[in-house]
Amino acid sequence: MNKKIIFVLLIIAVLTISAFVVIKNRTDSEYLTTEIYSMNTVIQINISGKDKKDATDAVTQEINFLNQKFDDFSPQSDVSKINDNAGKNAVEVDNVTIEIISKALECYKETDGAFNISVAPLSKLWGFKGNEHKVPLESEIKQTINLVNINDLIIEGNKVMLRKTGEAIDLGGIAKGYTLDKIKEILPKYNLKSAIINMGGNILTYGISNKGNWLIGIKNPREDGVVGKITIKGSKFISTSGDYEKYFIENGKRYCHIINPSTGLPSDKIVSVTVVSDKGYLGDAFSTAFFVLGKEKSLELANKSGVEIIGFDKNLNPFFTDGIKNEVNIEKGG
Repeated sequence: MNKKIIFVLLIIAVLTISAFVVIKNRTDSEYLTTEIYSMNTVIQINISGKDKKDATDAVTQEINFLNQKFDDFSPQSDVSKINDNAGKNAVEVDNVTIEIISKALECYKETDGAFNISVAPLSKLWGFKGNEHKVPLESEIKQTINLVNINDLIIEGNKVMLRKTGEAIDLGGIAKGYTLDKIKEILPKYNLKSAIINMGGNILTYGISNKGNWLIGIKNPREDGVVGKITIKGSKFISTSGDYEKYFIENGKRYCHIINPSTGLPSDKIVSVTVVSDKGYLGDAFSTAFFVLGKEKSLELANKSGVEIIGFDKNLNPFFTDGIKNEVNIEKGG
């Protein structure tokens, strides 16, 4: 098939490194491409169609609005207010915050706790909420795990409270996927041909590319370039979690930012997992959960939940669900 292919690369010098190289069919005159920095990453918005300017403005506005609610680095966000009032007061929050927390609780149940937004105290302990990474003492980990309890998250109407001082939530494992869900609701309001939105480790493909299917290249976890490509037909959400996005190395061992809520330790069963789904929040949360669960349990849950995955173990050996097997092309040596 004769395809014009370009690579859309996110800037490396930001807090998170893109999990994807986007390979797509387009011409520069057809797509309006806009880059913004929000949700702690560079976001690339590519929209084609008559109303591409108005749609881009609407998408940008939605991203920034949701970031203001979910960003735990901003003291004015709903999440920060919930965390700052832990053990003290219930906080009234926006409807979108109630909705995303409810979806996070749903994912907690579906993944048997592997996805847990109350893991934030452990992330802070390991230094992933700042720049001072450290391997904590075993006693510190055991003490901090006591603050990881999703049952202490209380929702009454539009008010949210954490029961104990020191408890905290982090929506980083679901916020980008949820935001892409909201963007997908916006796009049909405009006269558009297609769009592709790249939010670091999360992508929305919308419509049909003018040359056929979308091609998504999965970043090699250990070196530059791609380790495989996925053919995506139509509108889908693609989310990747890996141990190369945020990590530090101490005494020759790599510690990544995805913490196992039950052990308090950074997950290390696999190096990368990509989820293809029809719901952005689900793919985002599940990619985190699958990284924690490892190969066997991930494949089992993926088949049960109706999502497709492709992952790579520590030796970069691929594994995938049957439904996506024919849509994946693994690079030689990958």
